Amino acid sequence: MSGVKNQHYVPRFYLKSFTDDSGYLSVVRRDAGGLKPVFRTKPENVCAENYLYEVKRRVSNGDDGFIEKGVIEDALGKIENNLAPAYRTLLSCLDSGKLPKGEECVALISRLAFLLASLIARSPKWLSRVRGNAGAHSVELLSNAFFSDKDISQMDLAGYGNEFEAIVELAYLDTALFRLDKGAPMYDLLVLLLDMDCLFYIAPEGFEFITSSLPVHAEWKEECDKDPCGFYFPLSPRYAVVFGQRLEEDRYVSITRMAAVEVDSFNRVLMNGDRLWEFLIAKDRLYLERLIGQYQPGF
Repeated sequence: MSGVKNQHYVPRFYLKSFTDDSGYLSVVRRDAGGLKPVFRTKPENVCAENYLYEVKRRVSNGDDGFIEKGVIEDALGKIENNLAPAYRTLLSCLDSGKLPKGEECVALISRLAFLLASLIARSPKWLSRVRGNAGAHSVELLSNAFFSDKDISQMDLAGYGNEFEAIVELAYLDTALFRLDKGAPMYDLLVLLLDMDCLFYIAPEGFEFITSSLPVHAEWKEECDKDPCGFYFPLSPRYAVVFGQRLEEDRYVSITRMAAVEVDSFNRVLMNGDRLWEFLIAKDRLYLERLIGQYQPGF
C-alpha cells in the first residue's frame, strides 16, 4: 500500500455500491465554472487525489520527498477493511427489511457512525485546513521548547532534524483521522452521532439516491449553533440514513419507505446544500442528468 499514488478520500467499497451493471458510475464534476457534462467512470478514477495523505519534506534529501510515506494510507486501508463487512451486512439487513436486535444492532449503527465520521474527517478541504495550521504551530512549539534536546537529537538520528514542520503536520493528520481521545475531531463526531436517532429510508422502484465526493450532509438549526442537528448519508442507490437529534431518552431506530418526491428532495438537499463537493455520483445516468437540471449555483 505504501506505493499507492492515487489515494481515495471516499472508499471504493462504498462507491462500488453506486455502480451500474457494467461496473461504472455516472458522474458530474463541479468547479468554479459550474457543472461539467456527465461522464461514466470506474470507482478507481473518482474521489481520489495523488498523494493526498502524504506529508512533503521541507528539506530535500534525494528521496521522493515525503516523510513516513504510506503510513496514513496503510492505516486508512485497514480501517476500510474493517468497515466494509459491516457496511455490506447493513445493506443485507435493509434488503430483508429487518435490522438485528440489541447489541448487534448497536454495533452495526456504531460502525455506520464511524464511517460517517471518517468520511467527514477525510474530506480534502477539511484536511487542507488541518494542514494549514502545522506551519504556525511548529514555530510555536519550537519557541516554547516543546521539543527537548533529546527529542531533537533523536530526530537528527532519524534524518528528520530539519523536518519539525513536517512532523507536526503528520501529527495533525494523525489526530484528525485516527485519534479517539476527547476533543479530537473523530471523537467529537462519534459522540454526536451516537447520541442521535437513526432513521433508514428506502427509495421506491424507478428512483434512486445519489451520492457525492462529500457524501455526508450536515444540517444546523441555527447558523450560530456549534453542532449540527442532523446528518444525511446515502448508503446506496436504494437506501439512505438520517442521524437526527434524539426525541426520547432511548435512541429511536426505524426503516421507512419513501415516496418518489421525497427521494428527489433528499437528492436536491445533497446537491444544492453543500459547497464542498467536487463530484456528484449516481448509478443511473439519465436520472442524474434530470436531477442536475435542478442544480442551483451558489446555493
